[in-house]
Amino acid sequence: MKKLTAGIASLLLALSLPIGGTAQSKAPAPVHPVPTRAQIEWQELETYAFVHFGLNTFNDLEWGYGNTPAKTFAPERLDTEQWVRTLKRAGMKGVILTAKHHDGFCLWPTKTTEYSVKNSPWKDGQGDLVRELSESCRKHGLLFGLYLSPWDRNSQYYGQPEYQKIFHEQIKELTTQYGKLFEYWFDGANGGNGWYGGADTTRQIDPKSYYRYEAAAKMLRKNNKDIMIFGGTVPTIRWIGNEQGWAGQTNWAMYDEDKAKHYSEAQWGMEDAKQWLPGEVDVSIRPGWFYHPREDHQVRSVANLVRLYYQSVGRNANLLLNCPIDLHGRIPAEDSTRLIAWHDHLKEAFRDNKLRGVAVTASNLRSGDKKFAPNLSNDGKTKTYWAMADGMTSGYLFYRFSRPTRLNTLVLQEYIALGQRVKRFRIETETSPGVFEPVATSDSLTTIGYKRIIRFAPVETKSLRVTFEEARGPVCIAEIAAYLTPEVLEAPSIRRDESDQVHITSVTPDVVIEYAIEDAKTKHSKGWQRYKGPFTLSDDHATIRARVSTSTNKDRPETTKRLGFAASQIQTPSLGADDRKALLDGNGYTTVTLEAGQTSLELLFKDARPIQKLIYTPSQQRDASGHVRSYSIYVDGQKVASGNFDNIQNNPIPQEVLLPAGTSGSRIRFVAEAIVGQGGRVTLGDLSIE
Repeated sequence: MKKLTAGIASLLLALSLPIGGTAQSKAPAPVHPVPTRAQIEWQELETYAFVHFGLNTFNDLEWGYGNTPAKTFAPERLDTEQWVRTLKRAGMKGVILTAKHHDGFCLWPTKTTEYSVKNSPWKDGQGDLVRELSESCRKHGLLFGLYLSPWDRNSQYYGQPEYQKIFHEQIKELTTQYGKLFEYWFDGANGGNGWYGGADTTRQIDPKSYYRYEAAAKMLRKNNKDIMIFGGTVPTIRWIGNEQGWAGQTNWAMYDEDKAKHYSEAQWGMEDAKQWLPGEVDVSIRPGWFYHPREDHQVRSVANLVRLYYQSVGRNANLLLNCPIDLHGRIPAEDSTRLIAWHDHLKEAFRDNKLRGVAVTASNLRSGDKKFAPNLSNDGKTKTYWAMADGMTSGYLFYRFSRPTRLNTLVLQEYIALGQRVKRFRIETETSPGVFEPVATSDSLTTIGYKRIIRFAPVETKSLRVTFEEARGPVCIAEIAAYLTPEVLEAPSIRRDESDQVHITSVTPDVVIEYAIEDAKTKHSKGWQRYKGPFTLSDDHATIRARVSTSTNKDRPETTKRLGFAASQIQTPSLGADDRKALLDGNGYTTVTLEAGQTSLELLFKDARPIQKLIYTPSQQRDASGHVRSYSIYVDGQKVASGNFDNIQNNPIPQEVLLPAGTSGSRIRFVAEAIVGQGGRVTLGDLSIE
């Protein structure tokens, strides 16, 4: 029996060889360009943290002008240990600190400027944040990197030869005093208006020549030979082209910046580029890069973070996730909770590889030995790989399960040490004996690279076939893994717009949404219905319940929304059609800005009716200017309520104003007695009445 089995195996091997060919034991020739060892190790990190902290934090700014006093940097309980413990628990492999942003304020006691922590009250001017964080990282096993903005809006010498020396001296200090660095960031914001030592003017430079990036890179590599460089003129990684958390579904690790007609091309890379320049996705867990109290309610949800992972690491890029430090000098509690829950979800999602150890065959084999065998594609090791024979740029891997298995996610990895090759592939499952159907996915099945994650509708199958339809050379697959990943579910959002259309949405794609409407009078529900799209509900004071589920997650988190008066019954005589829509559409991100000098807004009903409350939603855009700080409310000309929204600037959430019992009328006037910001105009996100 053993002899017979061996004979069959030999026959299958012979049949799999190219016609007229022989077994090949040598590795495929590289398809250039190829990555360096350091670039491969960098991409294997996958996720690491950005930390923005500085004077901007204490002055509620994103881009400081360079004129905020150093003494305003005053964290009360700064704790880099808390940062690092949190980030490590969240699965991060490293931390990149903004040692100096565009405002020029330095988080280490540099000899190059007085505009640094040495002239702040923090630790009586004796502190060194770069040192503290670097030591915490080493203690807990995280890699350490730095961001140093080339632009300096504080330095009187910026734009002059003297600043070139200052800039390079800062690089020297940072690369010689704080241990090994894994990545260094030169931001692309260069030149413009600034304080410049009090000059308060605009200065322009040629960034390609002014900063002498080639010399700077030599300094970086002198003590950090494997350091990855972001920005400048000699980068080893590239900005992905947006700050929204995604890379292109087609994403080549190759890119020639001198060929790009627009920076957005970096989202997809270039198939014909000469330089290996893998992409990095940078995005913040909050709307801003620096901490702002008004954004405490806008921390990304776990579901949103999961989606970011799939759209970055799952598309052949690394994820640099920014975690702003708060006024106390810590990662806020809500941010920490979300980060850890995000990591735990991903860890559980990718725990059970359904393909590990599954029988696998291939359309062709490169060698008669085990060096490039198909089973190396599912051995759990990325340093081994299955390779096609020379001259073959298409073929397939076929996996057969011992029993029907449910799947909804496939992770594919090329052996990128020999170059990125796959241009187009196909995923199929066996729906009946000998019959294969493509999986249902919205992902484009094009490039793979270091890692590609494809999600599709759950399917139960006994066989999986991955076909590589086109490639730049013989395909080399390091690993293919399959999972049944659960969706992280969050309760859906419900809003009713200005036309009484009800919209129910989920941050998780491809979910089943159900809703039930409770009768305002009887309080009875009409039962759960499948939500298929916006529907009209013109009832006053109706209550809607909504829940979500997927085929892999039946938790059904639920939202309840009590609606007030139907917007279609409300008139806004002082507003045009577009402004009326923005005011009554239930969306705080669409805003109304009143005319200069206008401080009130009237809402009219055709007839008098009892009124219990008014709900004011401030603009959910990042600018707090124009938020109503104090108010008065009139009904039919009589003042019925007044007060303050004391923390509206820092916490711009919907504000409910309860009116006195028995209040009734047809004309409601909302008056802004004071607003956030001086000399501005009143801005409203939404108004509703119950």
